[in-house]
Amino acid sequence: MTALIGISYKTADLEIRERFAFSSAEIAAFSKRLLNSGKVKGIVILSTCNRTEIYYHAPKSQKEAALRGILAGLEELKGYSDSLKPNFYFRENEDTVAHLFKVVSGIDSLIVGEDQIIGQVKDAFDYARKIQSTDKILNRLFSKALETGKKVRTQTEISRGSASASSAAVNLCHQRFPDLSNQNLLMIGAGQTGQLVLNSLRKSKFNALHIANRTLRKAEELARLHNGKSIRLEDVEHYLPQSDIIFVATDSPEPLLKTGALKESLKKRNQSQKQLIFDLSVPRNVEEEIGRLAGIELFTIDDLTKIVESTNQKRKEEISAAMQIIDRATALFLSWQHEQELVPTILKIKENFRQLNRAETEEFKKIRSIKEDKVLDEYSQHITEKFARVFIKNLKQLSKEAGKKDFISLAEEFFEL
Repeated sequence: MTALIGISYKTADLEIRERFAFSSAEIAAFSKRLLNSGKVKGIVILSTCNRTEIYYHAPKSQKEAALRGILAGLEELKGYSDSLKPNFYFRENEDTVAHLFKVVSGIDSLIVGEDQIIGQVKDAFDYARKIQSTDKILNRLFSKALETGKKVRTQTEISRGSASASSAAVNLCHQRFPDLSNQNLLMIGAGQTGQLVLNSLRKSKFNALHIANRTLRKAEELARLHNGKSIRLEDVEHYLPQSDIIFVATDSPEPLLKTGALKESLKKRNQSQKQLIFDLSVPRNVEEEIGRLAGIELFTIDDLTKIVESTNQKRKEEISAAMQIIDRATALFLSWQHEQELVPTILKIKENFRQLNRAETEEFKKIRSIKEDKVLDEYSQHITEKFARVFIKNLKQLSKEAGKKDFISLAEEFFEL
């Protein structure tokens, strides 16, 4: 059986989730402990800021023991208790497969269709293989999950558009200036939002990039990362005329860009194109009047949020199309897994038929006083293999239609396997 124990932003707040985050070393130790117990055959642990999920493959006979072992490990390592159980979710078999495929496809993400999760799942799977904690079933499951995630993103619109204010700003830059190599960028603020913007622009080339921050050291660090130049915050006005795109992302309680300074800046600009300004700050760091100046196009955080909300709505409308892909992929995986579960039974049935053939052929020869008969041996082997193929074919079909595990057990009992 494949199963899952998880906790996510949907079931627990950050204070609880962070208690169950796993470091790489903890993943290795936890996985080794479970594998050495013999209760699971394979395990993959996904740990991100929004979720921790433990995927495992265990023999049906070890179903309860595996669950108890994982919960005992969580209790010892992370302080799990029964009082926290409502914050966790538990999945088995088909539900586990469908859940993982939805996670990788971005359907279960806080921001529908976001791309980061596919890299996080790949990293978790790669690490599990590195520490040799996976098995044939989990290898196939995660490979198909990653394949499905890519297919959902290429065959639907679920990842299109801007999913955050910073990405919306970057997309608008590309729309206004298809070729950024001729544009000068000014970033005011070197905090997390500014870093996100520059990370989104990492693959783009600009004519020049200047980064200003109240703490010059942070501006210098960010400038080194993005091949830019750091400047002092008080020198910003000097760089306004030459800047084609301006991002403002600070926690200043009052506006840093004033109307008077922008009016003077516009007089010095010799470009016919409008200056593009993004105010990503709360409270606003760009005076509202600036947006009404003829040579400037201003976008506030509210303007960008409307774009994001529109994008999220469009992405949610793509969920049904994504689910069709996920449902097909889930069915194909389960069919493959079903075939794998039948293999031991099929091998036992074939060997049972061969043993029966040998015993009955020898008995027939004794009764008929036949010493050796090559034709008889070949025919008995032929008819045995034929009956075995017919039975196995019917077993596969019937076990798909019936409760497959119960039917396999019934077949083994019927043949005394």
